[in-house]
Amino acid sequence: MRGPPGDSVEAFEELRRLLLSGEREQLRDLRDRLNNRERRSKDVAGVLPEAVKLSGERGEELVQALRPAVEGSIKQSIEKKPDTFVGALHPIIGPMVRRSIAESLRRLMQSLNQTLEHPFSWRGLKWRFEALRTGKSFAEVVMLRSLVYRVEQLFLIHRKTSLSLLHVALDPAIAKDSDMVAGMLSAIQDFARDSFATGDDSALEEFRVGELQVWIAPGQYAYLAAVIRGHPPRELRSVLEDTIDSIHVLKGSGLANFQGAAASFESLRPELEACLRSQYAAAKRSGGRKVRAWIAVTATAAFLTAAVLVALRNEIRWRRFVRQLNVQPGIAVTTAHKGWFGPSQITGLRDASAPDAAKIAGAAKIDPAHVQFHWKPFFALDPASVVQRFDKRFALPSSAQVSSMNGVLTLTGSVPYDWLERVRREAKFVPGISALDDSAVAVTYDADSVLQRFNEKFDPPNTVSVALVQNVLILSGEASQQWLARVRSEAPKVPGIKSVDDSKAVNLDERTFQRSKSVIENAFVYFLTNKDDIATEGFAALSRLPDEIRRCETAAKRIGLNVTLEILGYADAVGDEAKNVDLSQRRAHKVADFLGLCGFESTVLKPIGMGQAVKPTEVDKVVPELSQRRVSFEVVAQPATAAR
Repeated sequence: MRGPPGDSVEAFEELRRLLLSGEREQLRDLRDRLNNRERRSKDVAGVLPEAVKLSGERGEELVQALRPAVEGSIKQSIEKKPDTFVGALHPIIGPMVRRSIAESLRRLMQSLNQTLEHPFSWRGLKWRFEALRTGKSFAEVVMLRSLVYRVEQLFLIHRKTSLSLLHVALDPAIAKDSDMVAGMLSAIQDFARDSFATGDDSALEEFRVGELQVWIAPGQYAYLAAVIRGHPPRELRSVLEDTIDSIHVLKGSGLANFQGAAASFESLRPELEACLRSQYAAAKRSGGRKVRAWIAVTATAAFLTAAVLVALRNEIRWRRFVRQLNVQPGIAVTTAHKGWFGPSQITGLRDASAPDAAKIAGAAKIDPAHVQFHWKPFFALDPASVVQRFDKRFALPSSAQVSSMNGVLTLTGSVPYDWLERVRREAKFVPGISALDDSAVAVTYDADSVLQRFNEKFDPPNTVSVALVQNVLILSGEASQQWLARVRSEAPKVPGIKSVDDSKAVNLDERTFQRSKSVIENAFVYFLTNKDDIATEGFAALSRLPDEIRRCETAAKRIGLNVTLEILGYADAVGDEAKNVDLSQRRAHKVADFLGLCGFESTVLKPIGMGQAVKPTEVDKVVPELSQRRVSFEVVAQPATAAR
């Protein structure tokens, strides 16, 4: 259907109005709700209680957010209108203050009445002696002896966390760590339930610790523990149970939702303080005043007589003690004051080596704790003090005796060598000792110490074993001539060694010399027939001789010998005697020249022509002709001093 354009627009607007009229009405209402402050405040007030409740169940965020504003508001209100808060708190604070003051006055009057009621009775006198003996006041002893029961402490303990919510005590000085006590009480109850297989609802109701007993009043979320001295009546349990029930009524929600902050339970203190009860026994009336007066007079006279006797005994002991101190070596008492109602005073001089004055006081039956000693240090030079000072420093052996006279310390008896050496070095460092006389001392030696000194001085080789038998040093093994000679000459100078026995010791240099000497003297250099030319066999033997001769010379010098090598030349039986003598002489010089070229001095070599060879040896029997055309050797040794 077609028509003018204006009609189409109007028709469309009409259609939109018909379709969207409800939504437009809702949008206008929502805009009005947002722009109208009064209407919006009513909406928030309608949902605020439920929102606060949900926020409290969800966590502490709302409390933390509102705390600064609430605290600031309360602070400003107190500063501007304090009377309003005083009036509001007066119903709570007033009864608490009145109750506290009344309880304090009641206890004071009760203590005064009991103190004045027993001045001259037998029980009162006994209590006074007990007060003197224990150091407590008379009023305290009267209260303890006439006490029936007294609730001294109360603990309010959360059942689930075992934490102390509130703690009150009759005397704050005796209060302990409440959390520690709460934990211990919970542990005791858990132990009792586990040990006897009881249910979770069962609880330990009471137990005793020495003179104290603990009563426990259980509740749903917390329990009350009362520490009681004496013998309380059963009615007290009803009081405790009523109190824990009242606490659950006042703080039930706080106990159920407890998260560890115990400050909110401080308002329960009056309920707990009301349970700090006590009861005292009524004093028994004795006879009349005359009997009491006579008893008092007799007791006073007996007390004074005993006091005089004790004073005389103490004075005698004190004077005896002062005399004992003065006779001690190293102690000089200048003033001594006996304190009757305070500590006694001793002033004087004391040597460091003097005996302890406190021990002397104990031996004299005087308490050292009641004596104050004022000593000034000094060096006592009397013989006894000098001897004590020496003994304290050196620890005198039990087998020795010591005395002092005019600064000379005299030692007698038997003492170890090491101890005596220390005394010789350090005795003059002791005040009062100027000289030491040890001429009459018998010195004893410890074998291990002697061997240790020997080893430190001589450093024995690994091939030598050393032993000490009756101050004789016994050597065994192998050692050089130089070391053995040094030990023979110097070992007797070591304290504890009188002589040296080296019969079991092998002289390595002596053995080397003998072996080399034997090798040289068993060597033969052979020559050609009728010539002084060395045969092939001779060169082989001669090439080995220089090293052996040097070894022999070295060993000989170490054992104090000078050696000469005699070179003995021989000829066979062919030819006349004069020719054979000349030939043997040339052969000996031939070998001497060879050894001279090897570095040996001519003074050491002595060539000798022996002429015709004599009776053949065992070797000669094998090669008789060759053995007669030879040069042999002989080592001649002389002491070095004799050679010079």
